[in-house]
Amino acid sequence: MFRGFAALVDPFRDYGRSPPHRSPWPFLRDHLKPFRRVVAASLGLAVVGALFEVWLIAYASTLVDLLAAAQPATFLVEHGWQLALVAALVLIVRPLVHGVREALDDLAFRPNAEAQVRWRSHRHVLGQPVAWFRRDLSGRIASEVRDIGASAAGAAYAVIHTLSFVTVYVIGSIVFVASIDVRLAMPLLAWLAAYLGLMAYVIPRLRRASERHQGAFAAMTGMLVDSYANIDVIKLFARAEDEDREAKEGLSRTRDALVAVQALEVTINTVMMVLGSLLLVGLTGTAILLWQAGDAPVGLVAAALALSFRITGLAEWLLDAVSSLFAHAGALRHSLATVAEPHALTDAPGARDLEIASGAIAFEAVGFRYGRQAGGLADISLSIAPGEKIGLVGPSGAGKSTLVHLLLRFFDPEQGTIRIDGQDIARVTQDSLRRQIGMVAQDATLLNRSVRDNIAYGRRDIDDGAIETSARRAKADGFIAALVDGEGRRGYDAQVGERGVQLSGGQRQRIALARAFLKDAPILVLDEATSALDSQVEADIQDALYRMMDGKTVIAIAHRLSTLARMDRLVVIDEGRIVEIGSHDTLLRAGGLYAALWERQTGGYIR
Repeated sequence: MFRGFAALVDPFRDYGRSPPHRSPWPFLRDHLKPFRRVVAASLGLAVVGALFEVWLIAYASTLVDLLAAAQPATFLVEHGWQLALVAALVLIVRPLVHGVREALDDLAFRPNAEAQVRWRSHRHVLGQPVAWFRRDLSGRIASEVRDIGASAAGAAYAVIHTLSFVTVYVIGSIVFVASIDVRLAMPLLAWLAAYLGLMAYVIPRLRRASERHQGAFAAMTGMLVDSYANIDVIKLFARAEDEDREAKEGLSRTRDALVAVQALEVTINTVMMVLGSLLLVGLTGTAILLWQAGDAPVGLVAAALALSFRITGLAEWLLDAVSSLFAHAGALRHSLATVAEPHALTDAPGARDLEIASGAIAFEAVGFRYGRQAGGLADISLSIAPGEKIGLVGPSGAGKSTLVHLLLRFFDPEQGTIRIDGQDIARVTQDSLRRQIGMVAQDATLLNRSVRDNIAYGRRDIDDGAIETSARRAKADGFIAALVDGEGRRGYDAQVGERGVQLSGGQRQRIALARAFLKDAPILVLDEATSALDSQVEADIQDALYRMMDGKTVIAIAHRLSTLARMDRLVVIDEGRIVEIGSHDTLLRAGGLYAALWERQTGGYIR
């Protein structure tokens, strides 16, 4: 039965990839559309349930009057059928209405709404360019995606589950007492006016305090993630006092922001107790005066007492819900500032898949300076023939990696065009572009998954034999066989940990090489692909690497120049410009920057 309620909405259905609204209420309206039937049913049951509760108190008044007027000996004979009917309603209908509504809210709505909001937000965030992620902490981004589901579902839940029920109950109570005597409605109306005044005073302050708390909480999370992610540096420099001071400041700001929220909560609860006491005295006192004047039966006094206690309890529940609503809305607003940020790099309208015929690459007057006046690349023009192997050489910061990142379209050039087989890469889909390029980077980070999943990432329906063959070609099969993770999984099933921390740098790089072997893309980019390997392992892998390069267009970056000596051409970049092009021997004879770099590596330091 529970699974049936949970299956009423599929949170992972493809709802398209339209960018999310950056304001909380339009965001909620858009994301809750798939739940409209569930919400409508829940609201309908809330109306039925609230009116049933008001009717019960009205019937209690009638029952007291019946008991006061009836003879005990004949009471059940005269009114037994009525009591049986009411008992059936209370024992069957009331739990059924309540149970179905709870199931709709807590099974069909809340878990699915949280999952759907997180799913759509995650998909949107993954569409951001690499540069966007480099501006922020990955842990903080992850926490925003995680929290936005709970915030969005919590805000909507407060309205659907609480506000609707209490609103109908209070209105129904006013109508009930007014139907007996309009004077009896006066205490209720006065209480309602004071209650709404309290909400008008508290809500904007609560919203601002909640937003400040969410900001402080997010900053604290970022600080903790930064500390744990860089624990090696913290331990290396042994500055525990500095770290304690930073942590204390971040935690103190979060505590102070929470104190401000809780101070408002204390104010609300105290004033609510005063208002509840006034309602109790006012409503019951008015009922007694009406009874004394002969204008109301004694049962009305009992009903007034019950109604006072019930409304006071519901009002506190409502204010808690309002507090929760604006806390969730503040958290949602804060998360949306990150999660709903428009994509900075998108596919062009009508973009087609890249079609590789030969693998020719052309950089045409390409410039990119990261939005600054200096650095990056300036006016790069370079043609790479199909199947040609190019080595990029130059000092650190010369622009080599920037050129590769532009080819992968992690950034768009600020000027110029990049073409593959004559196709402007800005006019093809990003996914199809990157499917045609295999890359092994210097920082060979891995996903926190099994060795098998890391090697086969991006390939569907690949068999274990192909995975193991790629691992052998990358000289990774030996250490993979010996791997055992913390849960006892072995070999290709072993988990490698966050960013592959359970492996050495050389092991991570060999798995990245195995992944590139398996991908077998027509264009290959090697960015310091063997930098983490010792000389013996690098020598063992070099032959396999060169075999992998056969028939591919290759761009390789390496500071260890000996690894590039067999490239068809070397392109020397300095301060964002191409300063030399030629073979290894030609550039050595030219006596320029390449020759100077070669001299330093092969003898200069030793001398």
